[in-house]
Amino acid sequence: MSTDPKTEPTVRSGIVSRIVLWVVFALLYAYPLFEGVSNLIALPPFYAANGIGAAVPWWLLIVGVAAPVLIYLAALWIGRGRELFARTLILAVGLAATNALVLSAVSWASAIQPPITS
Repeated sequence: MSTDPKTEPTVRSGIVSRIVLWVVFALLYAYPLFEGVSNLIALPPFYAANGIGAAVPWWLLIVGVAAPVLIYLAALWIGRGRELFARTLILAVGLAATNALVLSAVSWASAIQPPITS
């Protein structure tokens, strides 16, 4: 069982490039996740302080936290076994979808929010 020295650097560079791609996109997906977690932490006390604590859109807050993680994992799963460019493209489309979903959830939450009375 001899190893071919010509293919060994290619395999190593392929693994390294995949790991770098995963880490870079994990950091990019972390921002919408951070937004979702911060909304989940800050919005209920804000609603309660303004007298509308029962109107907290919990399902939107949960979607805001779960969507970045689930879409990232789905993009990794869909991109497995593909070339680096295709994998990058799938992760980028997933990132765009994540940001669109998070922004839509924030917009919808502000649209269905009951009026705040002073």
